[in-house]
Amino acid sequence: MKTEKQSVYNGAFVFEDEKIGCFSNRAFLYGDAIFETLRVRNRDILFFEEHLSRLVSGMSVLKYDIPEKFTIFKSKLENEIISLLNRNKIFKAARVRITVFRKRGGLYTPQTNEPEYVISASELDEGFFALNNKGFTVSVFDDIKKPINIFSPYKTGNSLIFTLAGIHKNNIGADDCIILNENGQIAESISSNIFIVKDKVLITPPLNSGCINGIIRKFITDTAYSNNIKLAEENISEKDLLQAEEVFLTNSISGIRWVVAYRHKRYFKRLSVFFTEKLNEYILK
Repeated sequence: MKTEKQSVYNGAFVFEDEKIGCFSNRAFLYGDAIFETLRVRNRDILFFEEHLSRLVSGMSVLKYDIPEKFTIFKSKLENEIISLLNRNKIFKAARVRITVFRKRGGLYTPQTNEPEYVISASELDEGFFALNNKGFTVSVFDDIKKPINIFSPYKTGNSLIFTLAGIHKNNIGADDCIILNENGQIAESISSNIFIVKDKVLITPPLNSGCINGIIRKFITDTAYSNNIKLAEENISEKDLLQAEEVFLTNSISGIRWVVAYRHKRYFKRLSVFFTEKLNEYILK
């Protein structure tokens, strides 16, 4: 008999087929939500402090009241994640999502700034980060540009640009799409930060480009500095992609995804391999 999958809703375990008031839920009605996606290996929540710090920062930007469970008593939140994995019999590796949304009430103007949250989990095949053997092909999605504002560094309930970019990716048969900011510069991909190697310099868009303030992005920049790899945080254009020697994408679930092709250009994967090894060394500490 198949066990019903569970989630955490405001600290209580519920079955995922139970309705959580979607008709009055502000995440559903107004996109009034923010989320984090974390990777877990053998009960070790990778980069937990960094994810929670970004989540709390985003909640502050959205004017949510910050519960003590997300600050002083964050170990309780950590324990809820581990208990959820146990209940769902996920023991090796997992993708965990924490979604926070404002309590119901009001129309555009909320009646309260108190948050609620849901934690969900799904199993991953591999505990370690594994670099893709087949390189990604990417295209540029330029139908809609990503605004540069105070919401840009966070993962909010307004993800329509990424949704439409995903549809475009499927329609053209690419593996990922690059998102441009309002100035026409490269910001990120659908679910990842982007790095290129050009003239032997590792380059990634700066945070003021409108990109997500990525957890793995920070790991890569820190690792580059500590290993004397030339690094620049500067704006990247489509022309730069065609002049680059290497391109890779980073996020907390996949780690690093090597890009093999953009249009007619083909890329190497030297630093993609190096940083994947460094990620796996980190999680074994």
